[in-house]
Amino acid sequence: APDSSSGSEWSVFGFGQNAYGELGLGDVADRNAPTRVAFCDGRRVVDVACGNEQTVLLCESGDVFACGYNDSGQCGTGSTERMPSLRLVPALTGKNIIALFSGNGCEHLAALTASGSLFTVGFNGRGQLGHGSTLTTAEPAPVLRLAEKHVVDVACSYFHSAVVTSDGELFTCGRNDFGQLGTADGGDKHFPHPVSFSLRHPVLTVACGQHHTVASLSGGGLLVFGKNDYGQLGLGDMTGPVVGPTRVVGSALENAFVTKLACGYHHTVAVTDDGAVYTFGRNDFGQLGLGHAKHVARPTLVSALARVRVVQAACGCYHTLALSDDGRVYPFGRNNHGQLGLETALDCLSPQIIPSLRGTFVRKVAAGFYHSVCLVGGEGVAVSGGGSGGRTLARPGGRVRSTLSADLRKMLNNPARSDVTFVLEGGREFFAHGCVLMARCEPLEKMLDGRMKEGTLARIPIPDYSFDVFAALMEFLYTDQVAALASPSIGAEFLLELLALADQYLVANLCSLCETTILKILSVQNASLLLQTAHFRDAFALKKRCLSFILDRFGEVIATEVLDSV
Repeated sequence: APDSSSGSEWSVFGFGQNAYGELGLGDVADRNAPTRVAFCDGRRVVDVACGNEQTVLLCESGDVFACGYNDSGQCGTGSTERMPSLRLVPALTGKNIIALFSGNGCEHLAALTASGSLFTVGFNGRGQLGHGSTLTTAEPAPVLRLAEKHVVDVACSYFHSAVVTSDGELFTCGRNDFGQLGTADGGDKHFPHPVSFSLRHPVLTVACGQHHTVASLSGGGLLVFGKNDYGQLGLGDMTGPVVGPTRVVGSALENAFVTKLACGYHHTVAVTDDGAVYTFGRNDFGQLGLGHAKHVARPTLVSALARVRVVQAACGCYHTLALSDDGRVYPFGRNNHGQLGLETALDCLSPQIIPSLRGTFVRKVAAGFYHSVCLVGGEGVAVSGGGSGGRTLARPGGRVRSTLSADLRKMLNNPARSDVTFVLEGGREFFAHGCVLMARCEPLEKMLDGRMKEGTLARIPIPDYSFDVFAALMEFLYTDQVAALASPSIGAEFLLELLALADQYLVANLCSLCETTILKILSVQNASLLLQTAHFRDAFALKKRCLSFILDRFGEVIATEVLDSV
């Protein structure tokens, strides 16, 4: 069992089926309780993906290790030898991998680089690797058809894959006999194929079941397509396949901002931005967590998790793991190999907490066919990302809490040891520290190092921005966070002014954060104004999403006075 005194250490725990060594423990004995993977101690594992009896781990160093079933070469080591112990994937060394993706029952792997390039490896019988053929490969190769795209999310099923790009496009490849690729022709696609749909909202994240696909939209809600025999599409019925992208309506998810998705073979899990969990589809083992074993065809709130804020979910074929923001894991569903980590083999119809993980902080969960893996380490906000759980809005490694951000926050607008003073509206002063600003912001470095006149001034005027907005910029430079952006009452004016300031000082990450927050408050009343600002600031992604929103609701937007002024 985990050592509760070691909650701050980086470690990996596996449990469930281990017939092929997929737990990375060096043997083939199942475990019904979380068991520490000694190989990973000291390696700082930042991401994990699980497939059909295999596990792949990404270390902070960039090294990728794999173990388990490998008959299709899905471990990426260049051979098809089964591996009961973790081995290096040499073909991915030096590729600057930031995320790994697999699926609960699939025999292929996808790896994403920092530049948005995609590598795939393993079983390819229906073209699911996207290489233009059906040749299985044991060594990762780039998906060349997406070379001009920046990939941000991937989902893998046994026979098909789905990809989301930075501009919100959705591509699919592989098997398509149930419409799971989002096209009506029923033919397999050996290259990534763009999915067209009438709704103009970009895609945020995607997940794949065995024969179905689910995507969340930036404007809220879900698009679904593929097989629906258990209600896994959430459309209210359990009828034949849906061969084209279809909006899920008539439920709490109709306009919800879904940040995380996960799919089992025949069930779907959606996590909203406020931490609520909705499930639908097959439920004979309790994998929906609803307290019964009846299949459900509409998104249904998992009420047993209503008191916690869930930040990620992962699905095995017939089991589910939910991860809360305080680092606790709640499993439910099938447990025939101990994959719930509860030290029994009894299925669970409702979420349980894993008692032996108390005292640890779990940052990420992943689930394979009948096994589960948890990344443990540090304290703070659990990370969600990678794997079939869908894209993280803050890519992997997560936010493992150290004292650095908190310590720097204490220096915000603190005159102690301050050597820079900014003067804003009404003569209000903001005290800062040149060493921090020069390390974090190139324009401020040039301003303060003496090459500009401001560098010679004792008090530097900032005439064009409000005190609160300038303080938010400083907060981000010191801590990488802006507390105001989490407020549900944040106004468009504040966001637009902060976006302009971040753009002026070339703080790209803050610009992206502002744009993401703006999308959450996008409405008929402010869409035109936001579009105007996006155009002026050359914020291409925001501009495209505003245009999509306006075109989608043109009749309402054109009636506003704001559009006339724009």
